[in-house]
Amino acid sequence: MRTLFARRLLPALIATSLVSTSLHAGLVENVAPQLGRAVAPVSWVDGSGRAHRLSEFTGYPVILLPVYTRCRTACVTNLSRLKGALAEAAADPTQFRVLLFSFDPTDTPEVLASYRARESVPLSWSIGSAAKPEVAALLDSIGYQVGQAGKEFTHPNMLVFLDGNMRIAKWIYGNDYSGRDIDVALRVAAGESDWVGRHSDVLYALLLFGLTLSAVALSFYVMRLGATRRSLAVPPAI
Repeated sequence: MRTLFARRLLPALIATSLVSTSLHAGLVENVAPQLGRAVAPVSWVDGSGRAHRLSEFTGYPVILLPVYTRCRTACVTNLSRLKGALAEAAADPTQFRVLLFSFDPTDTPEVLASYRARESVPLSWSIGSAAKPEVAALLDSIGYQVGQAGKEFTHPNMLVFLDGNMRIAKWIYGNDYSGRDIDVALRVAAGESDWVGRHSDVLYALLLFGLTLSAVALSFYVMRLGATRRSLAVPPAI
């Protein structure tokens, strides 16, 4: 009976894992960056009030960190980690650009300048913000979603790396990364192959499938072990 149950359970679990993988991939596709996608060619204003276009960075890999200046928790941590990781990295600072882009349209040039001083942002880095339509266009093009509650925002912690043509080359979620991770991402943005990044969905599916098979095998082993112990516990017939 238990063997029959295991035989019936295995295909169901495998099918469930594949469906779950498909659903997961669908959800991620709607909100995550899309490799190779060109970012919106938005205009933005820096802390001095000067207007810029994202296309000014063409020809250089770009590290894009979305922030907003009133954030005193996650954004501060994200900025601190980026400064620390770049200090550890071997990459030549003259060969890439860094843009801290505020997704809060109310961040004026004066606010941006104050933010630079308060957070000791390196002078070689750019800080900018834009009007609401421009902000929405850029965030949508990099797969970055924010929610607003009053004057505050909820947002993911993410670095986006753009290639010299302002296309998404790589991204890092969270702030648990090192200078080596930055070096790898910048090399990918500069044109180096990123096999793992291109096949991440397939690798995730294989990992989930392997974990499912392991769980099924463990469950079957436990059931067989229990049956064996129960059979040994039955006293022999006299």
